[in-house]
Amino acid sequence: MKTRNVIKYLSCAIAGSALSFGLTGCQRNNVQTKDSFATIEKEFKDPSADFRSAPLAVWNSKVTEAEVERTMRELKDAGFGGLFIHPRPGMITEYLGDEWFSLYKHAVEFGKELGINVWIYDENSYPSGFAGGHVPAEMPESCNQGQGLALTKVDLLPEDTKPYYMCLRKEGDTWKDITTEIAKYKGTKGEYYLYKKTYMGKSDWYGGYSYVDLLVPGVTEKFLEVTMKNGYEKKFKEDFGSSIKGIFSDEPNISSPGGLRWTPDLFEVFQQKWGYDLKPLLPLLEEETGDWKKVRHNYMETLLQLFIDRWSKPFHQYCEENNLEWTGHYWEHGWPYMNDGPDNMAMYAWHQMPAIDMLFNQFDEKSPVAQFGNVRSVKELRSVANQMGYSRTLSETYGGGGWDETFKDFKRLGDWEYVLGVNFMNQHLAHMTLTGARKYDYPPVFTYHSPWWADYKSQNDYFARLSLLMSKGVQQNDILIIEPNATLWSYYSHTKSSPKLMEVGQAFQDFITTLEKGQVEYDLGSENIIKDHGAVADGKFVVGKVAYTTVVLPPMMETLNKPTFDLLQNFVQQGGRVITFSSPTLVDGEENAAWKTLLGGQSVTSVPRLTNEVIRDTFSNADCRFSFSGGNLYHQRRQFTDGELLFLVNSSMDEAVGGTVTVNGKSAVQMDAMSGNIYTYPSTKANGKLTMKFHLEPAGSLLLYSSKGSLKSYPEIPAVAGSTPVQAISPVQVTRLKDNALNVDFCDVSVNGKTTKNVYFAQAADIAFREYGFVNGNPWNTSVQYKRNILDRDTFKTGGFTTTYHFKVNDKFDYSNMKLVAERPELFTVKINGEQVKPIPEEWWLDRSFGVYSIGGQVTIGINTVELSVSPMSIFAEIEPVYIVGDFAVIPEQTGWSISAPVENLTLGSWKAQKQPFYSWGVSYSKEYEVKSLSTPYAVQLNDWKGTLAEVYVNDQKAGIIAYDPYRLDITSYLKEGKNKVDVRVIGSHKNLLGPHYRHPAPGLASPWHWKNIDKQIPGSEYQMMDYGLMTDFDLVH
Repeated sequence: MKTRNVIKYLSCAIAGSALSFGLTGCQRNNVQTKDSFATIEKEFKDPSADFRSAPLAVWNSKVTEAEVERTMRELKDAGFGGLFIHPRPGMITEYLGDEWFSLYKHAVEFGKELGINVWIYDENSYPSGFAGGHVPAEMPESCNQGQGLALTKVDLLPEDTKPYYMCLRKEGDTWKDITTEIAKYKGTKGEYYLYKKTYMGKSDWYGGYSYVDLLVPGVTEKFLEVTMKNGYEKKFKEDFGSSIKGIFSDEPNISSPGGLRWTPDLFEVFQQKWGYDLKPLLPLLEEETGDWKKVRHNYMETLLQLFIDRWSKPFHQYCEENNLEWTGHYWEHGWPYMNDGPDNMAMYAWHQMPAIDMLFNQFDEKSPVAQFGNVRSVKELRSVANQMGYSRTLSETYGGGGWDETFKDFKRLGDWEYVLGVNFMNQHLAHMTLTGARKYDYPPVFTYHSPWWADYKSQNDYFARLSLLMSKGVQQNDILIIEPNATLWSYYSHTKSSPKLMEVGQAFQDFITTLEKGQVEYDLGSENIIKDHGAVADGKFVVGKVAYTTVVLPPMMETLNKPTFDLLQNFVQQGGRVITFSSPTLVDGEENAAWKTLLGGQSVTSVPRLTNEVIRDTFSNADCRFSFSGGNLYHQRRQFTDGELLFLVNSSMDEAVGGTVTVNGKSAVQMDAMSGNIYTYPSTKANGKLTMKFHLEPAGSLLLYSSKGSLKSYPEIPAVAGSTPVQAISPVQVTRLKDNALNVDFCDVSVNGKTTKNVYFAQAADIAFREYGFVNGNPWNTSVQYKRNILDRDTFKTGGFTTTYHFKVNDKFDYSNMKLVAERPELFTVKINGEQVKPIPEEWWLDRSFGVYSIGGQVTIGINTVELSVSPMSIFAEIEPVYIVGDFAVIPEQTGWSISAPVENLTLGSWKAQKQPFYSWGVSYSKEYEVKSLSTPYAVQLNDWKGTLAEVYVNDQKAGIIAYDPYRLDITSYLKEGKNKVDVRVIGSHKNLLGPHYRHPAPGLASPWHWKNIDKQIPGSEYQMMDYGLMTDFDLVH
């Protein structure tokens, strides 16, 4: 981001403010919390399990009690406070079977022993609702009645009209339903609209069934019966609300399988709600003629209310009755398109802990369909929590960001979520195993497999402290911005939306993002929530537990729902402030003359567009005043009984932000969430206010608590080391900490007498499985197992396949430590150059299921072959790359790579350039220093470097990590007078070892599809890899 030279003078609209335009000042209610500084101080250093992160802990193989204990213990040791047990593709254990519940019980009991919480993930993979196939199997009407109506227009009716559910005939400007008398129109020319039912297709992803229609009465109840009442409730009811905290639902939706979204009683419900028949008006859902805006609006609101009534309400009620918190998310990244649901924000109101997901490692503040950077998504979540009085808000975070996400990335993305309103970190994913295709399931993985795992507790401690602070107190916003969903409904079509849809969506996205970055404090309003929880009282617009003094109508808003409009009329009549950036004329999609009176009200101000001047003059408030430049500043304030918490975040990755903030208070402290320490923070006092300077590095953050009284004495912020380098007394020694590696990812596969040469491993796996009747290839990559419908196919008595890999060795050198790594050693017979080799007992590499074979005695100069064979065929025999590990160099070739004699001395610079391209772990950079005096602070300063983080050791003792700007670590307490050894260990990532390497994937995105459809091997130099390493030497400074 380019430096901004203009200093901004912006403010937050908060308690006691008086907005411009001559409107009356607001009187803020008393703080709606019992929390004080003491509430957060006592637990800040080491927050309890409830505030600690809880990942989606993936059960994706044959689950055992030993594996359950291992994974849970490792999560606990890494600072997690709980886990969501999440079945995913690759899971061998039967979902919802007796063994499943026995293992789940073991997890619950072991969680009690460890002191960590267990959560229910309510589906076998996702989306929630089909119960891994049990719902469609036991309730066929959940999916066999059709979910869409696809239109075909004809001039002459076909001879066979039985496939069509409904037929309309255009007569002038209207349509007539001729379905029951269609025969008499055959042979007669006209404009006919034929509607055929569409169905959600059967798929291996749904256990061989299809997804279900959540709008059909009883489907949610069936889902709850199968999953909860006859499952978790029957087995664990006594643990509900204690050891088992709640339920996570993942992306339930009402998407159309084709054409308009339909459900069997749609027309009946519509008629009851709106008083007219939708059937002869169906064309208006795709054509812009007549009352199309009204009909589309009414149709979309009907779908929304059906979704709430038939999914949300039964689920919410079940959780209320069983002392469970309902969390999980919908697909919030399609807006303003509405295929998955007409209003996600409305759905959040029914969750005791509403949630979103924020995936990938891409930051986009512009696009309405973005993930990170999408202010609207998180503000919707926080606004609902404020309005409904929910204290916790969850985000499923980081999935698909790629193996190369750094600690700085993790912090930047998490900080951004938290400053906007998230306070529960739920990492996606923590894999039980990386066996087979599982390793490509949206990395990174939050387990021992990742090279940075030993240091991840620092991230969990940080976000635990943030979660504690951002869950206490209350965020009190006076401004309500009503979302334009009712307007969008008129422009959305399941078949072809108007270009105006994105124009309205983009205008709203730009509007609220500009306000957010202008440090204006506001909530968003869902009209469905306003319908259920809205009121006007004492001149304030009330939504649930929040009373707003100002209502904002955003740009391009055309319509409001009638309940909202009625409340707004009342609000204006009581002198409530309305600031409008648009001129709506519709109510429920229909022209309404009463708008003219409302918009002409004395307390209504029309503003043509949002500018910095408008922000300054319209939304200013003296209780929180910023002056800043540079970077990308966000903030959140939370009120406590004796003060307020201010969280500042710089979301820029490459530019610092600096400035001042003035707030109410008499004293201030900094709460350092990285260390858990609290420091006195320098400020100047005047007229009952504090002014504090701040400087946030790229991806930096700051937590300040300003107290209404005098806080007890805390230590001052420690002095920072200077910038004078200390001369090293030895040259830097560069040492690779683990063996080098080569990934051999192309192979020949021979199955049933047919050999396919030089194919990518994933294609080879699909070839082998298809030969044995798995039409979609590797079932563990694309399938969800219903009961045992994959396992029961493992009846092979004969057959099998052989996979042959080739690697070239260019030089004669010591091969004695060279090893082969191949997966599932219990299944495959392994040969190297025709000689069978056995796995080394108890030894593994990367994953505990990967076998390691000594091959130094078999390797020769030239082409070497590795042969893996299985006989008889087994459904567990996935074809994956093999790895050669040892002390050698890896050289790019015209296709792939070869092995050469080891590099004698590694130096500063890229590992890849030094013939270590696949290397993913740590490299040590060590020097000795003579320290004469410890009277001043010393720090290690990194300069030009690339890694996920760096560990620092002083005299063989770990001093900490370096991961964030300005890339320095104070090591004074680890030094001694005299000679000292300082060792910086740069940590890489599995992006280099595991990829994706092909087809230039977009940065920050790694999905299973990035390892698919690779048609040929490319030159080694074209593999997409990272240049990790210390490019220039580190300094010891004082």
